[in-house]
Amino acid sequence: MPKTKNSFLTFLHYAAVGGLGTAVHYVVLYVLVEAFQVSPVGASAVGALCGAGVNYLLNRHLTFKSEVSHRKAAPRFFLVAGLAALVNTFLMWVLVRQWGLPYMLAQLLVTAMLMVMTYLLNKRWTFREQEVLP
Repeated sequence: MPKTKNSFLTFLHYAAVGGLGTAVHYVVLYVLVEAFQVSPVGASAVGALCGAGVNYLLNRHLTFKSEVSHRKAAPRFFLVAGLAALVNTFLMWVLVRQWGLPYMLAQLLVTAMLMVMTYLLNKRWTFREQEVLP
């Protein structure tokens, strides 16, 4: 469990440090789309994975102050990040290709939803000191 006293403050911290990973995600997305004419859906998937690496270290050390070994936490974190990348890619496809939303608006909506989902998974599973399952 996080060593901070208040879950709401932990969430705010998660959101704040996640901003850096999100910035990496968005810069990669923008550069790939605008400079290399990569599809927004594919570019978003690559950006999400780049941002995940930044977020692992920041969340492990700063947000959750976890002492769970990297051997346990890293695979869990990247499984959550991989799931988030799949959900991100699917929702971007729906919002951009099917609904016709501008790609940056679509990405903002998807990011907000995924922030809540990944916070809960990382707090309750990835960086949790005690095992959830027997």
